[in-house]
Amino acid sequence: MKINNVETYLLDIPLKQKAITDSQTKLDSVEFVVVRIDTEEGISGWGFNWNYTKGTRAVQAIIDDNYAALLMNKDPLMHKKLLNELHYTNHFIGQVGVTRVGLCAVNLALWDIRLKVSNMPLWKYLGPVKNKVKAYNTDGGWLGASTDELIEDMNKLIDRGFDAVKMKLGRPDPREDYERVKAVRDAIPSNVKLMTDVNTVWDLKTAKVWGRRLEEFDIYWLEEPMNPFNKRDHAILARDLDIPVAAGETIYTKYDFRDYIESGAVDIVQADATKLSGIDEWLDVAALARCYDLEVIPHTNVQQKLHVQLAAASPNVPMVENCYESLSTIWEEPIEVIDGYYTLPEEPGLGCKLNDSILEECRIG
Repeated sequence: MKINNVETYLLDIPLKQKAITDSQTKLDSVEFVVVRIDTEEGISGWGFNWNYTKGTRAVQAIIDDNYAALLMNKDPLMHKKLLNELHYTNHFIGQVGVTRVGLCAVNLALWDIRLKVSNMPLWKYLGPVKNKVKAYNTDGGWLGASTDELIEDMNKLIDRGFDAVKMKLGRPDPREDYERVKAVRDAIPSNVKLMTDVNTVWDLKTAKVWGRRLEEFDIYWLEEPMNPFNKRDHAILARDLDIPVAAGETIYTKYDFRDYIESGAVDIVQADATKLSGIDEWLDVAALARCYDLEVIPHTNVQQKLHVQLAAASPNVPMVENCYESLSTIWEEPIEVIDGYYTLPEEPGLGCKLNDSILEECRIG
């Protein structure tokens, strides 16, 4: 089997829901880079990556100008060897950031080919430990919502079958965060898990003071309280709080996860395959976390179908985030949540191809 074509698409897909706001961003669309890898045998693999903000054109350039030529006439089933070769082509422009975002898209496309050849979905290929995956929901907890809107949206999610919900923190005055958490905790059933997410904007003093205050509300985790590059302060905070500290959305290599885990800086590992270099590195991180008896709960915005399948094959992944629900229909075979659980795909392949209509209507350039 040989690769005979590599094509990329740059997309800007509008959101069709309430404004998505957290302490860092306010979104009305999401950019995607999509890669299609064709083979002489007529099997095509589809991969993607995405970004909250503009700038994904740089990822497309990396794939088009660097990776594509190196993939031509190679055997896609030798995907680990290929990805290692691609990784080491970027000595001077970096091996994380833009280059890794592109590498992940290629990784997913190569996995898609392998799975189609095997005639299996990812979760069955890896070996499942469960046949459905619990979902928790973030779409009811955006920072821009009023307290009344938060309570209304959270209860709507609970009525749909979600028994775990997350809300955003990080307002300029942490007292507002405290009062909003108190109001939500009082308004939802006590058996519903409530998670909180700061999106990195607190410093250590703020995280200590307000993390302790939040302990009275039985918070399941405090997510990304501080700058993710500051492992030392996360370790101090994790030792100081009873609330578990979650991190991983903005951790980009397995070596950084190793350092977080070994230093005791994280209690919930939120590894994201699209922020790492793809499926293989995510599996490495999940296995490492399991050695320390840590839960892995992937950060997920648009990549639910990918992470749900990884969760089904990983014993230490109890649930997967459900977010940006208005984008669920962009996929050719959308994944569904029924009574609080994701249904697993049965079609061969990775299942992460966008609809042809989206590829045409939202394409840039």
